[in-house]
Amino acid sequence: MFIYSDILETITSEDMLLGLLAHEVAHLELRHYERQSQHSSEELQKTLTLIGAGIAAALAGADADATTALWLGGLANQAENTLTYSRNQEQEADRRGRQYLIAAGLSPEGMNDLFQAFFKRALGRPKLEFLSTHPSPDTRLSDSFSTDTKETIISYKEPSDFEYFRATLLAYRAGLEERPYTYLDQQIQDINAKNFAKGLFSYLIQSPDRSIMFLERLNKHNRFTDYLKALSFTAGGKKDKSIEVIEQQLDIAPNDVIFSMLLAQLDNLQPQEVKADYLYEKRLFWRASIQYFQATGNIPMALNYRVMLDFSQGKDKTAQLLIKKYQADAKKSDKDKIKRTELFFNLVKEAEEKEDIK
Repeated sequence: MFIYSDILETITSEDMLLGLLAHEVAHLELRHYERQSQHSSEELQKTLTLIGAGIAAALAGADADATTALWLGGLANQAENTLTYSRNQEQEADRRGRQYLIAAGLSPEGMNDLFQAFFKRALGRPKLEFLSTHPSPDTRLSDSFSTDTKETIISYKEPSDFEYFRATLLAYRAGLEERPYTYLDQQIQDINAKNFAKGLFSYLIQSPDRSIMFLERLNKHNRFTDYLKALSFTAGGKKDKSIEVIEQQLDIAPNDVIFSMLLAQLDNLQPQEVKADYLYEKRLFWRASIQYFQATGNIPMALNYRVMLDFSQGKDKTAQLLIKKYQADAKKSDKDKIKRTELFFNLVKEAEEKEDIK
């Protein structure tokens, strides 16, 4: 599942984001993409039949208007049926997604807020719902109000890092704008998240000193801001200040994967394997390990972590060929680790074949 940064211009709260995710997960659980593919194939067969009838009519000497009517009728039939089917699926995903939110103990109001935002953006545009793959925003909004919402008296939510997540995506998006800093001013209300986004954009355009300038304006700090500050100090040649920021975070959370891997890379230390629940955390460990073993001249082990990184990115054949080449050159103490990597690859491939995943 991919989320494009453009939609974060519309989504301004975590509940709205959860509403979007619930909707998309519903599409997956209801197998809409597979059903859409099958439906499209069936509609194509109908269309080809009508076009074929048009060709037959032309060969039989029918007038041009009748022949054209058959061809256009086939195309129009496919378009209308496909669009209607798609709109029905969207509405089905809206309703199922709302059920997910309620079952998870989350407020479904975020989905209503999302449709309200879509409604505002659609104002002034032609309201030809039958020409769209999605129901019109006002249709979806009215449908959302007809569904029971979660009953609650007072809901309190712990503050989250959503503002910084949104600011991160908008900082990358800002690179497409003529006036990126003005764009961030317009899109982000929270002053700390705004300065963080400007700092990130500055870092991305290789201006680490300017990034630090924006980060120094923050009156609140978190893992997002401190990680960016450490990267900016490093890029600006201020390694000692970067390490100071990292160690402050590790004093609070010694097993933090992100900051411990960054420290290992800066100090050229062998990264200690820590519990990583997410793939991005594992990739941080693999990259830090690649750097360490390259620096120490242990090429087989550097390649071992390189093929793990490649395998995680879908480069299966390259990884499996490479592991056989460097396995023979590995030290005896490293051969078991490399063997475990190969075994892991084989287990994944076996599971994929069993589930018919290609």
